[in-house]
Amino acid sequence: MEAKLLRTSFPALQSPNASKFPSQISTLALQTRKPAILRSSLEKGRVLSLRVFASSTELAKKERVDESENLKLENIRQSLIRQEDSIIFCLLERSQYCYNADTYDPDAFAMEGFSGSLVEYLLKKTEMLHAQVGRYKSPDEHPFFPYDLPRPLLPPLQYVQVRGTRYCGQ
Repeated sequence: MEAKLLRTSFPALQSPNASKFPSQISTLALQTRKPAILRSSLEKGRVLSLRVFASSTELAKKERVDESENLKLENIRQSLIRQEDSIIFCLLERSQYCYNADTYDPDAFAMEGFSGSLVEYLLKKTEMLHAQVGRYKSPDEHPFFPYDLPRPLLPPLQYVQVRGTRYCGQ
């Protein structure tokens, strides 16, 4: 198996005599051309696997459907408990740092093409990145800066219809 992997990885090592000396070739390749991570895992006899991902053109043809069970009552309850814990933990973590007034002052930092504080700038750029992967196409995600967001690179997911036709907000 190792000799097959090494021969496909290193076509320059293939020769008419390659099948006669597979252990010498694999040892040579192992010592000279393999990265340290791959070399250590091959020496320890670990199994290596490769994952193949589809190209973006194939993703566009496929319809993406949200098949999660996030809207079940038990899952909502667990999600709220986790969110509560993470909010409390983040507040405790944040409380150890001093207040930095300059990061919230719109005039403290000058960014080309942006007028606002450093925190607003970082938040806007983060939201732009998240919009590119489709975060704000989800019905429960809303950006702080909804204007000028880029279009998602992935096709949108088809989400489950949560509200009925007799919704009181209509």
